[in-house]
Parts: sequence; C-alpha cells; structure tokens
Amino acid sequence: HPHVAVDSTAAGQAATEHLLALGRRRVAALGAQESEPRRTSDLRLAGYRRALEAAGIGVDERLVLPVVDYQRSDGAAAARALLESDVRPDAIFAFSDLLALGAMHELLVAGLRAAVGIAVIGFDDIEESRYSTPTLSSVSPDTPSLARTAVELLLADPPVPGNHTVDFTIVERASTRRAET
Repeated sequence: HPHVAVDSTAAGQAATEHLLALGRRRVAALGAQESEPRRTSDLRLAGYRRALEAAGIGVDERLVLPVVDYQRSDGAAAARALLESDVRPDAIFAFSDLLALGAMHELLVAGLRAAVGIAVIGFDDIEESRYSTPTLSSVSPDTPSLARTAVELLLADPPVPGNHTVDFTIVERASTRRAET
C-alpha cells in the first residue's frame, strides 16, 4: 500500500537546526517512544541527532525525554521531569504540537517563559499553535499536497506502493526567537 508523509528525519533536523540558528545549544527532544509503533518518533529523533552532530554538539542523552503518547499531559510531564533534573535546556524540540503546548504550560507553571529562556518548537502546525501564548513555532506539513498525493496514489491503476514524501516548512512564531547574548 502507498504511504504518504512528511520526511520526519529531514523535518526533525530542520526543526533542531532552526533552534541552533537562534543561538540555542542545549536542545531537548520531547517525544522519544519506547513502545510500538514508534517509527515517527525514531525518525524525528534521528533528525534531531543529525542536526546536533552536524553542528559539532554532542547529544546529551539527559535531554532526550521519552513520552507514552503525543498529548499535552505527556509534554507537561516530560518538561516537568526535565526542569526537575540537573540539566537545563535552552530550547525544546517537541515531536508534536500537543507535546509542545503541554511543555509550554509546564514552563509557565515553573515561572519560566517560553521563548525568552527556553525556545520551543513543535511539529504538525495545528490550529491551536497560532492561538497559544506565546504562539508556537512548528514544523508545518504541506497538508494539501499530502491529501492530494494520497488520493492520486489510491486511485492509480495499478496502485503505486511504497513511501512518498511531501514538503514541509518551519513556521516561526513567538515561541522561538533569538537567544539573548
């Protein structure tokens, strides 16, 4: 069967590179998963690792936070664990916008402001990301192209099997801005 999606490795790398370009150097990854299915998580994590390695920054495994699911409560729990640890990030790449929104809530509860102390970027560009406080930067899949490609592949005779990717963009909003020097 055909499968159409964003290249999660490339998108994970781009999101992490966005944070690095802002001057951030201690980037946490929220969204690693240990249970099946975890393909998306593994691909986004691979992109995160690739970006850090290309920048000459080693991956600090203490900044890789596992979650059970991609929900707000999981993002909040991961951010809380991170804030209670002995390592403090200056940025968070959350593998979904819901994880990012939960993490931003937890930052606020802890008296921190997303963007000022810890930049946050999510993935999916859900509508809520445009209305959060601060507004959430996100990896935005080309959803119209994804839908169009999926329908075309399903209607093809014979069907076109394999993996097919669509473009994405990084939508910068208030949750990421240049680190103060």
